[in-house]
Amino acid sequence: MIKTDWEVFKAKFSTNPQDAFEWMCYLLFCNEFRVITGIFRYKNQSAIETNPISSNGINIGWQAKFYDTALSSHKNDLLETIAKAKRDYPDLNKIIFYTNSEWGQSKGKEPQGKVEVEKKAKENNLEIEWRCCSFFRIAVCC
Repeated sequence: MIKTDWEVFKAKFSTNPQDAFEWMCYLLFCNEFRVITGIFRYKNQSAIETNPISSNGINIGWQAKFYDTALSSHKNDLLETIAKAKRDYPDLNKIIFYTNSEWGQSKGKEPQGKVEVEKKAKENNLEIEWRCCSFFRIAVCC
């Protein structure tokens, strides 16, 4: 078993680690939802990485975020993604965020940034699934 090491990942894909991370997440997303023919996407697609897919009547989009810092410091970026996702894909029900980062816990409470992002999603009738750093420790090796 090989432990996920983002510094090694960045070194291995040094020309563009963000692009390599997006590609890996695309493969994981397609595998999870059994998409064998690929998903249409536009260059610099707004809010989500590909067009949404429909699974069991739920319209799902995904976003890959490769960060060098905690998710809390990217709250505004995540809020903007939520707003754009609902604006550009009004029928979207769920967004999955894949990220190599983690939320920092605040005195045993949910981090304020996470609370705000999830509140914004709820206001827009969007469910969020977080696929943070710990997700890749099991998804990549098993």
